[in-house]
Amino acid sequence: MAKIDVLIDIFFTGLPWAQRVEKIADCGYRAVETWGGSDAAMLKEIGDAGKKHGVELVSVVMNFATEDKVAPINPDNRTRFLEQMDRYSDNALAAGCKQGIVTAGQSVGGKNYQEQRRALVEALRDAGQRVGRKGFRLNLEPLNTEVDHAGYFLDSPRDGVAIVKEVGLDNVRMLFDIYHMGIMGGNLTVFIEQNLEWLGHFHIAGIPGRHEPFNGETNYPFLLNRIDQAGYGAYLGLEYMPLLPCPETLMRTRDYLSGN
Repeated sequence: MAKIDVLIDIFFTGLPWAQRVEKIADCGYRAVETWGGSDAAMLKEIGDAGKKHGVELVSVVMNFATEDKVAPINPDNRTRFLEQMDRYSDNALAAGCKQGIVTAGQSVGGKNYQEQRRALVEALRDAGQRVGRKGFRLNLEPLNTEVDHAGYFLDSPRDGVAIVKEVGLDNVRMLFDIYHMGIMGGNLTVFIEQNLEWLGHFHIAGIPGRHEPFNGETNYPFLLNRIDQAGYGAYLGLEYMPLLPCPETLMRTRDYLSGN
């Protein structure tokens, strides 16, 4: 059965981090992830609460798509990018988390596709080698450019997998966000099954709208069953913007994804 984690940043938002962990555990989940890779104190609070309530911290965000000064597709950013990967991986590891999400960045004016792609591969290889010595993994994330992220460099899962292959490190993989990639091309099941060895993490949200997955066009119980049958044993993260209140949204989503 698929293992599901919860993006803690967007649920129970009126509560401190430790109480959010407790509430998420009460909803039947045993893992969380966060956008907050920069905040060592926050990660520690989540990690400590997780130990108390049996909840694992499984992923953090290492950089945001709009952080132009650290975008790895720009070779001028290499030093800043590597320093941030170093620091954020230390933050995560101190809280018990062993992987993080890397975004490519917005396309850079004045540089062609091949220049930016080459810079991305080289930056990921350098960063992967650095954090790999600590036992940390990086997951490169393609995003959709049709609805949410106009101008983002990497919007194709095929390009994402090709880049990961070229990097050539066991601890650099691709994050497959089912919402983003469903918008960009569909054919989700076949692509995932054919490329699962290159995928390190998944995200889930309903299409259209990026809301509850049970109110969208994607048949998530079918898809998660196929991912499970293909041998994926890690987590799929709930990264959707809830329309229903907590805890109802998480409990209904849990039941839906488990086929109940």
